[in-house]
Amino acid sequence: MALIVTLLVGLAAPALALDTPNERITLVGLTGVHLVVYDEMHGEGERAGLGPSSLQAELEQRLRTAGLRALSASEALRSLSRPTLELRLKLMRSREVPQLYVYAVGLALRQQIQLARDRTIDSFAITWSEPPEVGTVEQARLSVVRDAIRAKVEQFITAWQAANPD
Repeated sequence: MALIVTLLVGLAAPALALDTPNERITLVGLTGVHLVVYDEMHGEGERAGLGPSSLQAELEQRLRTAGLRALSASEALRSLSRPTLELRLKLMRSREVPQLYVYAVGLALRQQIQLARDRTIDSFAITWSEPPEVGTVEQARLSVVRDAIRAKVEQFITAWQAANPD
């Protein structure tokens, strides 16, 4: 059990920006995002229907349904703010309890920014995020991970809609 707790702590990456009014203001005027799925599943996710390509297609559709354009990588690079929504998914099987998986789901928006103290300095930084969801799930219930992913994307959509009420 101590190993699982250690794994849970290790899977959770600290969020650099959170869904607060200060971060939501960075969503005002945003019309589209480039979605990137980073996965560390070591083949475990494909068998559970959590493959990067299927997740990408589903989540891009959810964004479009909400009114956000799903930008290609080249469209995002041509955009002034280079808005990139990063989904990070980690899934690993427990060595001690083979039917148990440890997972972490994180979602963050990165945009091109300029420093207020020196407008000549540009950077690509996290401007919106939610704390990662970390947990354990039995193999038969891996759909819980997909639900956690969907919930994170819905949190982003809700924040975006609040910042862009029109």
